[in-house]
Amino acid sequence: MKRNLFTLALLLTLAAATPAQAGIEFGIMAGMNMSKVNFKDLDRNFSASNRYGFYVGPKVNVNVLGFGADAALLYNQKRLNLGDDYSRTIRSVEIPINARYTLGLGSLASVYAATGPQFGFNVGQTKWTKLFSGEDTTFERKNMNVSWNVGVGAKLAKHVEIGLTYNIALSKYAKTINRVSKLAGGSDDAVTVPANYDFKTNTFQVQVAYLF
Repeated sequence: MKRNLFTLALLLTLAAATPAQAGIEFGIMAGMNMSKVNFKDLDRNFSASNRYGFYVGPKVNVNVLGFGADAALLYNQKRLNLGDDYSRTIRSVEIPINARYTLGLGSLASVYAATGPQFGFNVGQTKWTKLFSGEDTTFERKNMNVSWNVGVGAKLAKHVEIGLTYNIALSKYAKTINRVSKLAGGSDDAVTVPANYDFKTNTFQVQVAYLF
C-alpha cells in the first residue's frame, strides 16, 4: 500500500513538474546588493553593514518549452569598501544576459535556474583621492566591468518573480593611478611609489520582479 501511494505521488509530481510554456514576458525588476546571505537569521540580511546598495530597471524573459533567456537594463548603486574606515559609492548601468531553464510546478508556480554574463558601465565619478595612513592615493574607476551571474528563483501567481543571484566579479572596478607616501619624521616632502591597489568584489543579489 505504501509503495502504491509513493508511486502515485511520484507520478503526480512528475506530471506537475512540466516545462513552462513558450512566451515572452516584460516586467520591472528591483533588488538589493548584499555582501553575504544569512539563512538562519534573516534580519541580518537587511542590516546596514550587509547592504551594498540597490538596482532597478526593466527586464524581459524569453521561454520556449522551459529553455530560454532573460535580460535587463538596470541602474545599479553599490558601495565599494576602501579599507576599514572608508567606502565609496559607485553608480553604473548594468546589463545582465542569462540563459535559464524554467520548470513549471502546476498553474500557479514555477522555479528557474539562470547563469550568464553581466556588463557594467560606469555613470558616476571616475576619480577620487583617499588619504590612507601616511599616503595619498588617487583611484580611477574603470569605464566598464564584467561579472558572471549564477542564480535561482521562483515565479508565483504568473506575475511575481523572486530570486537570489551570486554575482562573481571577472574584472576590477577601480585601480590606483598614483600613490604619494609621506616621509618619516614629519617631513612635508613626499615620494611617489608604484600604484598597486585595485578592487573587485563578489556580491549576492536579492531581487523581485513583476511581469506583465
